[in-house]
Amino acid sequence: MTSRSDADVEELTVKAARVHRSLLTLRGRATSSDGDVSIEVSIDGRITTMVVSQSFSQAGPDTAAAAIARTHSEALADAEAAAAEIRRELTEDYRVARIVDRIANEPPSLDVDNNRTDDRKSIYDRW
Repeated sequence: MTSRSDADVEELTVKAARVHRSLLTLRGRATSSDGDVSIEVSIDGRITTMVVSQSFSQAGPDTAAAAIARTHSEALADAEAAAAEIRRELTEDYRVARIVDRIANEPPSLDVDNNRTDDRKSIYDRW
């Protein structure tokens, strides 16, 4: 018979793996207001698909760059919003909250390799 603690760890491990898999396949999407540019991005902002209309080639370089940058930014915002929803499965789990609280209250490590800028990030941002 396994203890409740072991069962909690196993359940959280399965949940974390499910969230991780979902984040790996997550895509954000956006289309420019004129419909000339459509972009799909992964959660890290990499463009996975970009489609431009035939008329887009007539846009000047500055206009084209601005449309791509704006649409990319909107696609990334879409991905980040979806990721927050997916992560909520973990962030709203009281067991995870207890772990995060415990970690947040620990003093920073004195290891030479410790990157102090990472210590200021949320544990969820470090995924």
